[in-house]
Amino acid sequence: MLGSAGRGAGAVALAVCVAGSTAGCAATVGHSPPARRPSAARTAGAGAQTPFTHSVVRVRGFASSCDQRTEATGFVYAPERVLLNAHVVAGVDRDLEVVLDDGRRFAARVVAFDPEVDAAVLRAPGLTAQPLRLTRAARTAAVVVGYPKGAAVPAVLPATVRPDQPAESYDIYDRKRVSRQVHRFQGAAVTPGMSGAPLVTGGDRAMGMVFAVDMDRADVGYALTAAQIEAVAAAGENAITAVPHDPCS
Repeated sequence: MLGSAGRGAGAVALAVCVAGSTAGCAATVGHSPPARRPSAARTAGAGAQTPFTHSVVRVRGFASSCDQRTEATGFVYAPERVLLNAHVVAGVDRDLEVVLDDGRRFAARVVAFDPEVDAAVLRAPGLTAQPLRLTRAARTAAVVVGYPKGAAVPAVLPATVRPDQPAESYDIYDRKRVSRQVHRFQGAAVTPGMSGAPLVTGGDRAMGMVFAVDMDRADVGYALTAAQIEAVAAAGENAITAVPHDPCS
């Protein structure tokens, strides 16, 4: 998990083994210690204005039960709706908000939450950013757009994408073994805070959502496919009632 929390606890890793990957397993890392400010090389393209960066948002909140502040990335996919990873909002009960690249802030609530897929939806009334459209189309070239921890503007990182493939892992609570469909991408070194970043192609389409990084190679990551997160997106698109999303992951 790549969402960053404010506590100084050591990182917690969950293995994600991808079939046919020469790199072995990836790790979803959460509850990270505060990250150093990303170097220029890791944030190449940060602040670049593109038609879709305004659709990518920062997500912030606080989980009282585990005394954790979260900071992550999400993206608008429908009016007033934001897709992101479930692990970054698990247990969040205070100050949940989304922030646009122009600094505008919108209070949010969780209206869909799937700990097995690791996807959730926020409703943010008044949010007017242009949605990115989910696409199952296979592309080899894309960009990862996300907010490194502490950044006020998103980084835009080019990536080369492999076709979707199965991955074996556990849910966000490390309780139940699950199988996910993922894209493996290379060339974009994602950092804490970029969990939930969309894998954008075709200008305004999201072919996946970042949720894990390779244990051995900083420039290799994994994104849930659009097909994998479609059901959660559909469940949250018209939902207005908050749903349970405890405990912390």
